[in-house]
Amino acid sequence: MNGLHKRVRIGKYAIPVLLLATLTIGTVSAVAYVVLTWQLSLTVAPNPRVHFWNGAAASNTMTVAMNIFPSIRTIDENITTPIDWDIKSVAAGNIFLRVSAMDTADVTEVIIKAYKTGQVGSPLFSQTWSAQTTTWSGPYLTAASTDYHLWIEVQAAGSATNPASISVEMKVESP
Repeated sequence: MNGLHKRVRIGKYAIPVLLLATLTIGTVSAVAYVVLTWQLSLTVAPNPRVHFWNGAAASNTMTVAMNIFPSIRTIDENITTPIDWDIKSVAAGNIFLRVSAMDTADVTEVIIKAYKTGQVGSPLFSQTWSAQTTTWSGPYLTAASTDYHLWIEVQAAGSATNPASISVEMKVESP
């Protein structure tokens, strides 16, 4: 009986030791997840440092109306609503452009240039598009406290018959 009693005793301790060893190995290989939360405090600014200026107020949008004619390139070389770099800014900044929508059935090309107000010569940018794009062109470095007037050329398709629209987006770095 003495030998049987020893076997039972070994078996009695073998199960807890085996269970403890399994838990130890499982705990070492387990991955711990921690969920962190963070909060953004956002303030809405009415306009970025670079904006459109209509002579009385800053705006984030601008509309230009042009008459176009089939097979003709129409040029408006002095858009009266300039791109304005806020006078309170002490540094220059970058802008990027893209055509987010373009009626290619009636318009085959659009060219947009920006010149310093009152100056002709090398433009801040000159960009040509023949279709809408998701890619931003640029960066174009603006000078601090400077207004830029726009030059817009639109080439109408030979089959142009409908009113057309073009949407240009301007992304401002560090508004």
